[in-house]
Amino acid sequence: MRTIVIMLLVIVCCSCHKNDQPAPEIPGQETGTFEEANIDKTKILQLENEINSGKYNVHSLILLRKNKLIYEHYFTGEDAVFPNPVGKVPHTRDSLHDCRSVTKSIVSACIGLALMQGKIKSLDDKIFDYFPSYKQYATGDKADITIRHLLTQSSGLDWNERVSYADPTNSERQMLEAKDPTDFVLQSKSIAKPGAVFNYSGGNTHLLGQIVERSTGMNIREFAKRYLFQPLGITNFFWTTRPDGIAWMPSGLRMRPIDMAKIGRLYLQQGQWQGQQLLPASWIAQSTHWTINSSETGWGYGFQFWCNRPQIAGQQVDMAQAVGNGGQMICMIPAMDLEIVMTAGYYNDETDPANDILVKEILTAIK
Repeated sequence: MRTIVIMLLVIVCCSCHKNDQPAPEIPGQETGTFEEANIDKTKILQLENEINSGKYNVHSLILLRKNKLIYEHYFTGEDAVFPNPVGKVPHTRDSLHDCRSVTKSIVSACIGLALMQGKIKSLDDKIFDYFPSYKQYATGDKADITIRHLLTQSSGLDWNERVSYADPTNSERQMLEAKDPTDFVLQSKSIAKPGAVFNYSGGNTHLLGQIVERSTGMNIREFAKRYLFQPLGITNFFWTTRPDGIAWMPSGLRMRPIDMAKIGRLYLQQGQWQGQQLLPASWIAQSTHWTINSSETGWGYGFQFWCNRPQIAGQQVDMAQAVGNGGQMICMIPAMDLEIVMTAGYYNDETDPANDILVKEILTAIK
């Protein structure tokens, strides 16, 4: 518990820093109208009014279509800096916001970068090759776990994130409090053959982040900054670290929503940014491809991205999402060249009102 308190003090102190410089625009970003984007302006403005009236606790909403910024708005709402409530906060373009498990998708991108650089040889590498000091746990099915299994949340390791994060039996909370989080994950018993069963696990993501660090010799914050964030013009972010310096891989990022939109645009552009191939197109395709059925009806999972096939404007389309607890999301719909970014304050709300807002209020406005 003392570890958590110290960590929270660090987070709150760091997150209070305000960048006094004007927010840079997305390079080459054009603005567009609702009409040319075929988005129902009346529905979106009605949603805006409902958020302002307090019906919804949404903090930001950004819509881009065909690489044009159609709508960008910020709202005042009840918020938290993981995991403490901070009251009603007036959000702006420069505000850093908890990304929660959107962080998992960023860790996935870092794996793709390390693979592209040749630091990681193959996604089918056995993970214990990267953890030689934990070889005592490489027994039975566990010895066959690969990086690919971690990416698709199918390592087969026993893990319980199906209970509230406020519950002391929640495995991610236990990992947060563990003296050695890597040991905590790797000592977990195997309950399924690797690749056979989806089981959502921040422990898998922690191992992915550790693999990035062990293969590149850089901490993940600096690696992401140099090879992902800086090329995208993302300069203002915060990655939570424990007092012992270990970055919180599953949910520790705080970013500006407009910078989250850059991540989505990078994926919609098949890894290209301003003429540079930051990530291979093949990596983007694999990451956002429905690879395994999740435990949620109607949802699949790629490489730390959720996948769905909603009906939009009378057609079924593929949608990939980076999703975080409380209503944080980057939604990408390639067939419509459409991106939706939302942040909200519905932390630990199991009814998932943010997804209802997406499906009933936003996607129904797309023509």
